[in-house]
Amino acid sequence: MSTSAHYNIAIVGTDLSGLVLGALCAKAGYRVAVFGQGTQGALYEHQGHVLCRAPHMTYGLGSPPVRKVFDHLGLGLELRNLPQRLEPGFQVVLPKSRADFTTVATHFKAELDREFPGERQRIEAFFERAAAIDQQVEEVLELGIRLPPQGLRENFQFRRLVKRFPFLDDEWAIEDPLAAFPHGHPFRAFAHAPFRFCSDMLPSRPYPATFVRVVNELRKGIFTFAQGPDTLRNLFLDIISTSGDVRLRDQLTRVEVRRGKAHQVIVRDRRQAVGCDLLVCNTEPKRVFSLIPQEQQREDFHHALHAMQPVYYTFTGSFVVRARAIPEAMARHVFAVYDLGKPLDEDNLVYIARDIEQGATRADRELRTLTASMRVPVAAANHGVAGAQRLLDVLQERVEHVVPFLSEHLVMRHTPWIKRTRGPNGAATEQLDTLELRPCFGEAIPHTLGTSVVGVPTGYRNILMGGDLSFGGLGSDAPYVAALHMYSLARDLVTLKSGF
Repeated sequence: MSTSAHYNIAIVGTDLSGLVLGALCAKAGYRVAVFGQGTQGALYEHQGHVLCRAPHMTYGLGSPPVRKVFDHLGLGLELRNLPQRLEPGFQVVLPKSRADFTTVATHFKAELDREFPGERQRIEAFFERAAAIDQQVEEVLELGIRLPPQGLRENFQFRRLVKRFPFLDDEWAIEDPLAAFPHGHPFRAFAHAPFRFCSDMLPSRPYPATFVRVVNELRKGIFTFAQGPDTLRNLFLDIISTSGDVRLRDQLTRVEVRRGKAHQVIVRDRRQAVGCDLLVCNTEPKRVFSLIPQEQQREDFHHALHAMQPVYYTFTGSFVVRARAIPEAMARHVFAVYDLGKPLDEDNLVYIARDIEQGATRADRELRTLTASMRVPVAAANHGVAGAQRLLDVLQERVEHVVPFLSEHLVMRHTPWIKRTRGPNGAATEQLDTLELRPCFGEAIPHTLGTSVVGVPTGYRNILMGGDLSFGGLGSDAPYVAALHMYSLARDLVTLKSGF
């Protein structure tokens, strides 16, 4: 099939890291195309209600990777004006206490003294140690080094950096900054609860760099956007569309590879072949790399890709309730722990977001939305629609511990795991939507600070790995760190033609 169009950068999927890369490349003069590949934004509609697929907190907007991206794109004004700070940023609800996480120092100390009496010295020592480690992590992020290092030169530079920053060495990364607080201590749960949802990596051993990074950035504030949870996504898409193409409804059916390089992709329905100099996987990687014909595949890379398995999925449910069901002092974001003696897994830790689909909204609406998430074993997806309904029952029961009158004022509930379709005879049927299975991984690959289950380079010479899997352990920094890594490689791999 002859090529009908050609792009310097072809991005498959709409995860944030790839869109940040697309905006950086478009700003630099590259011709960029984004293919939706069936992915969708943060919001969806069900029975006339706008719901959120997965709640998340926006924080860390002053970190080095975020500042570097926004400065490069000339968006400093937007970074100052678009976000609106929440106070308190979030709450942690424990079996016998509830504490606000706020940026107001005097209020925060008062919260900690009230909920954890007699622990001020140990708590202050924890935050001091966390700040000391995070200062070094920030220095490393400022350097913009590639993780994991590739080739002799980068490996040599990495070994030199390990001497200066020991936490870069995976063998050293076993310090627990919360060691002074034994398992089951309420402050340990208070500090760990938000981290468990901000990070998409849950390794079996602690990586202090990732934990303290998230904790310190959370202390600087939680933000929302008046335009809703897709504000940043749409901002970067707008930049790409000014000099490229945003084709969110298009899906690829085939990726043609020659001599280890992707040279064109085939678009479904249009039967169109599109050429590219660089291809970016910006969604679930197995679905993208399966588009490469088997005879063209790099076997070692695909074997490693298929061996990569998540340890949890994030299950989300939305509950539309009458306004009087919401407790008066409930924050926009709440992390609820139910048993301090058990691991912070599955239904023992639930994240609840109030009105997250509305952005910065007034509190006098008649109907309100609670969006809740919990981590569930991957085997939960094997039980289909019935299993998803049971998970929704469990989630509702847990949310009622925080919102006691939830059931009394419940108007509607739904989980995006369940998709309603119509068969050939017009009858409506329900099925599990595998596109909504949001993975959480365990062990990271070496020399990534315990943050990433994949490397940005792949087994193909001009295909890069972006998406939510890249540096997911870094929380809010993840898409920007991944984008800067990809941008550095893109400039090496794709040369812009100069002149007219």
